[in-house]
Amino acid sequence: MVSTSGSPEDTASEVEDADLKMLNARRMVELRKRMNSSLAKKAQAEQKSKEPRKPTDREILVKALTERGDEVLNSAEASYPSEMGVLIPQLARLIRAGKVTTISGGELLQFLRSIGMRVSVNTSISVEEHGRFVSLADKIKQEE
Repeated sequence: MVSTSGSPEDTASEVEDADLKMLNARRMVELRKRMNSSLAKKAQAEQKSKEPRKPTDREILVKALTERGDEVLNSAEASYPSEMGVLIPQLARLIRAGKVTTISGGELLQFLRSIGMRVSVNTSISVEEHGRFVSLADKIKQEE
């Protein structure tokens, strides 16, 4: 028969089992906390991505530009970064207010030059010849 009296070895193993159970329980609680916090962070990130992002002043201006307006804007920003940093929000404000709907590249270039900003834009003249476009310089060279 097995005796039911508690030997020191039996009580030591029971204490170790209880300690292991406590450690496992603590680990489980910690893992649950980590999982809940990561789920909360994901939920916040999803909520932020669902909120409509307000377009920047530059994006508003670029949407209103037509023809080669984006090229003029890029050239102006490269030549006059601090001045364009002031002008872009003002132009965007006018667009938002509805006072200006579209701005062509030529209009933007003319405006910038009228306020003293000498913006140069790369231009090329092409001529259609036999169904394809050839630069004017090449056309003149061919005729010589």
